Amino acid sequence: MSAAIVIGFCTSAAAGILAALLLAPFQELGRFFFILNAGLAFLFLCLSAPYRLSSQAAGSAGSILALLAMALVMAYLAALLILRRGRSSRGLLVTAAAVALVTAAADGRMAAGAPGPGWAFGLNAVGASALLGSVIVGMLLGHWYLVRTRLDVSHLVVFARFFAAAVIGRAVLFVAGLIGAASRSSSGMEMFLKTTAVDRGFFFWQRVLFELLGPAAFAFMVHETARIRSTQSATGILYIAVVFVMYGELLARYLAVAGAGPM
Repeated sequence: MSAAIVIGFCTSAAAGILAALLLAPFQELGRFFFILNAGLAFLFLCLSAPYRLSSQAAGSAGSILALLAMALVMAYLAALLILRRGRSSRGLLVTAAAVALVTAAADGRMAAGAPGPGWAFGLNAVGASALLGSVIVGMLLGHWYLVRTRLDVSHLVVFARFFAAAVIGRAVLFVAGLIGAASRSSSGMEMFLKTTAVDRGFFFWQRVLFELLGPAAFAFMVHETARIRSTQSATGILYIAVVFVMYGELLARYLAVAGAGPM
């Protein structure tokens, strides 16, 4: 169970970071911003590798795709570090993000711990990627305003809106997955909901607080502080949001593999 949680979390985080980078303006932020974020995505992929090797996922399609994603990220980093290419290497970034997102979906299907369509677990993994990527890259973007004081604040506003959209999308998938799993449960919808919200309530309600309610409030605050160019305040809020989202995603993975349905 622990291997599936770590693998799914790390892959979704890596895929989300790479995908979120596509929204960042290369010319304004500079090469190092993309090196830092792509390196962080590569680190997440590397963290999942030992768990893949020690679990039944070692020969799965997700593991093969993960290796391909790692190779593509390495090629992208080499293009930035060694060849010193900038926007001309965007094709590599697009390809790496696409492969990583497919990998996250495959890992989500593999981690399904309750009866139901595998695509629902895969879709939730992609939703997790959007949420993790938007908040992590957004937080790092906030730091760039400390050294580039003339950087257009609209970039941070865009990421705040992306973060808010990701929270909304995650909430919709959460409700749909919960209802779908309850309707398919052999014990009946009422008993399934009781088991999930009461018997597993310690984890379930923390998941609601840390990944839905808290981030929703933070997304609004980040957007409003970014609009008035209070970038330091926005970055501080994003720090807290990163902690909330990461903890909430780990809880979501735990509940999913424990049989609570797509989370």
